[in-house]
Amino acid sequence: MSTFATALYAIPAAVLDISLIAFLQLALALVAIAAFALVFKPLLVGIARALVLVVRPKLSREQRLARELATRT
Repeated sequence: MSTFATALYAIPAAVLDISLIAFLQLALALVAIAAFALVFKPLLVGIARALVLVVRPKLSREQRLARELATRT
């Protein structure tokens, strides 16, 4: 038997060791995380963009023009 088939048969055995309550708690936690991300997505995206600007700030207009002129010559 191939390794893939062996692993495929081993997965249900591992899943059967999980109780129904543990599975429901895990499913509820995943649903709560997904709902949180869906509701607060604009806030989370804004925070991520702000963190990117902290790490790598944008150049001012003058700096961009100077860099553009320096690459032309």
